[in-house]
Amino acid sequence: MRKFLRLIFILLLYIFVVLIILWKADVLEYTVLEKIKTTDEYIENGLSLEDKNLIIEKQVEDKYYYNQIDDDAKKIYDKLIDSKEELKTGTAGIEFTKGEFNHVLRQENGLELLSQKYQEAVDALRYDHIELYYLDFTKMVLRTITYTRGRDVTYEVLLTLAEGQENYFQDDLANADLNAMIETTEKVSQEILEQADGTDYQKIQYIHDWLIDNLEYDTTYNAHNNRNIYGALVNREVVCEGYAKAFKYLLDKIEIPCILVSGNATNSEGQSEKHMWNYIRINNVWYFVDVTWDDPIITNSNKLPQKYRYKYFCQGDNTATTHVIEKSLTEGGKEFEYPELYHKEQ
Repeated sequence: MRKFLRLIFILLLYIFVVLIILWKADVLEYTVLEKIKTTDEYIENGLSLEDKNLIIEKQVEDKYYYNQIDDDAKKIYDKLIDSKEELKTGTAGIEFTKGEFNHVLRQENGLELLSQKYQEAVDALRYDHIELYYLDFTKMVLRTITYTRGRDVTYEVLLTLAEGQENYFQDDLANADLNAMIETTEKVSQEILEQADGTDYQKIQYIHDWLIDNLEYDTTYNAHNNRNIYGALVNREVVCEGYAKAFKYLLDKIEIPCILVSGNATNSEGQSEKHMWNYIRINNVWYFVDVTWDDPIITNSNKLPQKYRYKYFCQGDNTATTHVIEKSLTEGGKEFEYPELYHKEQ
């Protein structure tokens, strides 16, 4: 009898201990889950990734800079866009209609004024159309031919290779098969976007995360094509320009408004450096995204904590403390205007 009672006691004690362990485990699990933040809580921008009714206006923001240059600069910009196929040859000249820029060239310092308009057009084009990454516009020059008939002077304007240059291509691409590169980039972008599901806001997050998970920052600054979309999507080793341009390129593909922004950024060590990032528009409100800084360099293949992964994703004007826009895209160039960002309370 005593043995039976002892066995019952031991069994009850065992059950009690097991129940205590399970209870504590459940409490612990609840406590852990309670402390884990949702992605929305890390981003903190007033939007929700789970909002199925979130509407984003469909638009390829490929004329943001174009819309800020004057009519003469737009003529040059438009001509370059219309001549994309010819420019792939690397040497084709571009001719404007005879007399098209007479009203500029007949002014005092007319050639200098037209050269400024050319630079404005090129600056705007480089930031609006990052798919033209293979062109080096510093190898292109503006030339004029003067026709005089009595007192009447007419000018013909051409864009041609600069003296001593063999082609218009970036040095890394002088002997490359451009069509093959463009085709490969397009194929990779399609594969990425096929996996981007959900609302447009969720697609933005997916693209942001894909770039972080698949790109490496080029700490040598010497990798080929480390500043363009080919280097990002195919070689997958880039600097900040590559991250930002790939982000815009992919969002352009799915018609989500996105622009490139450049300037100076102050890192966590207090050092200022040249930098490039993006602005995107959601529900007619502009947000800040810095994919590069959401992918900081880490060692030993450590996984990036969520709080760092979204520190610069769809943020607002709070980023002005670290990122300062340089309104001129080239030294002495036109100063462009930028949209007001979502106001985020500190």
